[in-house]
Amino acid sequence: MDRDRMLEVGVGLVSRFGAKALSLTSVARHAGVARATAYRMFGGRDALVDAIVSHELEQLRLRLAEWGADEADAAERVRVRVLKSLEYIRAHDALQYVLREEPEEIVRALVSPGLASPSLVERVVDMSIVDVSDAEAQELYPDPRAAAEFLVRVVYSCMLVPGSSMSDEQVADLVVRAVIR
Repeated sequence: MDRDRMLEVGVGLVSRFGAKALSLTSVARHAGVARATAYRMFGGRDALVDAIVSHELEQLRLRLAEWGADEADAAERVRVRVLKSLEYIRAHDALQYVLREEPEEIVRALVSPGLASPSLVERVVDMSIVDVSDAEAQELYPDPRAAAEFLVRVVYSCMLVPGSSMSDEQVADLVVRAVIR
């Protein structure tokens, strides 16, 4: 069994039982492999959780690179990325389970756990700016990293507090106004 399949099983288990219930033993059992295999692959629960988060961030990075890629205008690319990110979050079963049943797990990940490891916001920003072209970077205000951080913080705010008097389109338009020169 390959590592990606084990990570997919882990995401599926979080979707059904939550992040707190996730263990290497449960992943191994549901993946149909020996417990020792899971421990050799990940070493421990914390490494498994980190691997799942990294895997999910890579999936998001690939989607962000696709979303709006056909748009010639940087403002429209940002707008599409905001709208698609909100859509993606709402359709992500594991994330929705944790938001409903274990919101403290999300909050813990969003805030910086300390100097030794970056917060989820920092990880998403780091991952998302990798694919920003030089031309697009010139249009982002005040700079690509700050623009990406603003976008991530707004999307996570909408994720944590889903009710709003603003539509997704209005949120996306406000982000564009804030980050495009």
